[in-house]
Amino acid sequence: MRRLQARASQLGARLFRQQVGMAWIGRVEQGYPGRLVTLGSGDVVIRKARPFRAGVEGMSDLGGWVPVVITPDMVGSTVAVYAQVEVKTDKGRASPEQVAWIDAVSKAGGRAGIARNDEDLAGILA
Repeated sequence: MRRLQARASQLGARLFRQQVGMAWIGRVEQGYPGRLVTLGSGDVVIRKARPFRAGVEGMSDLGGWVPVVITPDMVGSTVAVYAQVEVKTDKGRASPEQVAWIDAVSKAGGRAGIARNDEDLAGILA
């Protein structure tokens, strides 16, 4: 992912890591005075735990923009075109939500797709 992110910069795009997922938040306690609790290395107890969701379900791993020169009515002007890149390994598959996100961005005029290598990335950003 970082290699593709660096390659996107070489191609003139700016892509940022977008985290999507769920974690637990609350009051973290490391010890309990007067009570015996067995914790393993790295264990944490969270009191009054509640879920925290980040990002939008299906959102791509990398997002940002690609600069595009507009013609003829805006000759010489450069605009930022929204870009989303889902990074996968050779055998990795996009979830239905990820495919829907890519389709929505593409239909709205952005550039989006799945990149497994530098060539895929260049094709999405071109």
